[in-house]
Amino acid sequence: MNIHIKTFFLVSYFFLFAFAGQAQVGLWDAEELANAKTYTSMSAALKEPSKVRVLSLSYRELNSIPFGISSFINLQYLNLEGNNLVTLPVELITLYKLQYINLSNNPNLNLKQAFRILTKLRSLVSLGLAENNLRRLPADIGRFRNLQLLGIENNMLTRLPSEIGNLRSLKFLIASDNHLAVLPREIGHLRSLRELDLSRNRLSSLPNELSKCSSLQELNLSRNRLEKLPYHFIKFKKLKHLDVRKNSKLKFQQKAIKKMLPRTKIRF
Repeated sequence: MNIHIKTFFLVSYFFLFAFAGQAQVGLWDAEELANAKTYTSMSAALKEPSKVRVLSLSYRELNSIPFGISSFINLQYLNLEGNNLVTLPVELITLYKLQYINLSNNPNLNLKQAFRILTKLRSLVSLGLAENNLRRLPADIGRFRNLQLLGIENNMLTRLPSEIGNLRSLKFLIASDNHLAVLPREIGHLRSLRELDLSRNRLSSLPNELSKCSSLQELNLSRNRLEKLPYHFIKFKKLKHLDVRKNSKLKFQQKAIKKMLPRTKIRF
């Protein structure tokens, strides 16, 4: 499945399930957003700006976000995937209802500048940064205290900053198809994390602190270089699915891994 399509479906899942019945004051709930009209042109959207909840301007070869974006005072979902954005306008700060933004496949995006804008959006819960040729994440990633979904797949990341541990509300972290060789110990601070996808990386070991992610239900470690799993994995009480395929040395440890995680469905 194409990476950006995968992220789209994850965000759709987020719409339909993660926020069901949890709409904040002035925000549409999951079901309402799923059925909302999707505006795909600025001209049409500007004719009725207060009605715009979902705006998709993907794959338009945009070098900048069009003038007038601040008119959409009720905007909750903004898809800007597949453009040539370099910076984000200060006007985005006025979109205080914005919850979901997809900036995937904007390889020239100045992430430090973008984060200075996006961290001021207190309603933001989902951030898509896939396919952006990222070699590192700015430390400011830790300032997204309300973020619940982070998609950084299909980049060139060799490590995650320790500040990732500040994302205490994070439920979905998709970091597949990168060059990660190690994980920071601070990842253990993500106590709300439900799904972690680290497939197709270069991990040879995992920190014991990962087992502190006590809400974890789905863990994908396939296609890495893992030699063993930490014994601390025995602490995973909610883990439903574990994928360790294409880690050749783990094939010889199936019995021990199954004993360690007797309630988990494991793919070897």
